[in-house]
Amino acid sequence: MSFASSLSGLNAASTAIDVIGNNIANSQTIGFKSSQARFADQLVAAASGDPSAGAASGGVSADILNQKFDQGVALQSDNPLDMAITGPGFFRLNRGGEITYTRDGQFQLTYDASTPNQRAVVNRSGLNVTGYAADYSTDPQGVIATTSAPQNIFIDPVMPAAATSRVSVGASLDARAAPPTVAPFAANNVLSYNHSTALAVFDATGATHDLRMYFSKSSPGNLWDLHTTLDGASQTGPVSLSFDTDGLMTTAMPLAAQTYALGGGGSLSVTLDLDGSVQYGNPFGVSSMTQDGYGAGAIDGSVGIRVGTDGVISAYYSNGQSRKVAQVVLANFVNPNALISLGDNQWLANADPVRGTGAELLDTPRGSRGFGLGSIQGSAREQSNVDLTTELVALIQQQRNYQASAQSLKILDQVLQNLARAT
Repeated sequence: MSFASSLSGLNAASTAIDVIGNNIANSQTIGFKSSQARFADQLVAAASGDPSAGAASGGVSADILNQKFDQGVALQSDNPLDMAITGPGFFRLNRGGEITYTRDGQFQLTYDASTPNQRAVVNRSGLNVTGYAADYSTDPQGVIATTSAPQNIFIDPVMPAAATSRVSVGASLDARAAPPTVAPFAANNVLSYNHSTALAVFDATGATHDLRMYFSKSSPGNLWDLHTTLDGASQTGPVSLSFDTDGLMTTAMPLAAQTYALGGGGSLSVTLDLDGSVQYGNPFGVSSMTQDGYGAGAIDGSVGIRVGTDGVISAYYSNGQSRKVAQVVLANFVNPNALISLGDNQWLANADPVRGTGAELLDTPRGSRGFGLGSIQGSAREQSNVDLTTELVALIQQQRNYQASAQSLKILDQVLQNLARAT
């Protein structure tokens, strides 16, 4: 055995010990993936032109590290924005225009002066998490635009108010009622109507208004008149409501939109829908009453945020509304082991055409593109995949290897000294 071979054994064992030590040191690091030194023998060529020229042993090398992307245990956390990937895939981070990849899903909201009305979702180092944004043009609850390119995820801390446009009421009118004794209808005269009910509605600024509905029996038969007022001032009606002999409503619903003047200027247009209302020989009652407007609402940090298994982030606001705000996108590679480690639980794609990672495969968690990406567990953190028992055993083995290589160097040194004295 030559000095070079023994020295290479020392270097390789030292590299392996460094790798194992790094694994042990990061056994409690969220999202950390362990590595393993890969040993390979080194070959050196014999002297050129020698008839017996061939490959001779030149020792060992441990220059290549295998990264182990085995699943770590997911543990619950108190942060709703924490995410753990169950299965293959990486979160995408925007590092100044360069995309990096991580399994560390410790995310939070941050303020950015360039987007004062929004909060960015970032990792512990302040890098933006990328995904798909929600579109509210067709649905106020949000539709995720997965056809667009992934972008930095932002969350609106304030949900704007929405004016009431539709009111639905399920009422039971008393078929035994007689027409009012006082005519015409007057909202301030209870003798001019039979029944009334009210609910709060909203204008475009989020201000609440009192919408009241008054039902007056218009004949001894099955006809009723509906009058409405807003804030006791703006009045509409009468609108005729008819019922059949079984007490079921025959008037087509919804009714034409009713327009009310607002005290501060402007107007509010509301469509009334009394579908399901009946006329029976029972006292008046209201079984359901809903409206689609709401005031402005805010979320408190990340307390009002939930993350689904499909990576959809939903925000819950103080106005009682919730909506989708974004969806996390995941990435994977044909050869993830070729990812370049950057430290801080981040990796970079390797563009080498032969030994690189291959093209980036993008999809949503549990997506349908056939890339087999995992799902998201919200309010959870993926622990390190380091097995301390395995690492400690490997550490003992490499320590033995190091000692053996050092011993061989010592013996070679003694042999050479003996030869020197003999000559």
